[in-house]
Amino acid sequence: MSVRKALSTGVLLTLPALALAAAPPAVAAESAVVVQGAPSAPGAPSRATCPSGTHLTGGGYQLPAGASDAVVYNGPSQDATTWFAQADHTPIKAFAVCETE
Repeated sequence: MSVRKALSTGVLLTLPALALAAAPPAVAAESAVVVQGAPSAPGAPSRATCPSGTHLTGGGYQLPAGASDAVVYNGPSQDATTWFAQADHTPIKAFAVCETE
């Protein structure tokens, strides 16, 4: 499942619950943006970095169609600004989900 599909599904599942909640109106709404990293060289990491003014809330990866390689890392950087993904022998593409601050 792609990050965009997962993100849109999550938003759709969350909206009805938000409509039922009795909360005061928000002053500033956060918006999400999905950043796509460049495809890596075989076995090398791909990185997707959140733009300035946003913060990392999640991420994921995409392998080429038909690839069945092991993913050796799929997670955030230590400073939580970049999502890294790395496969054992296959090119991989990282995605970062970033929200405005």
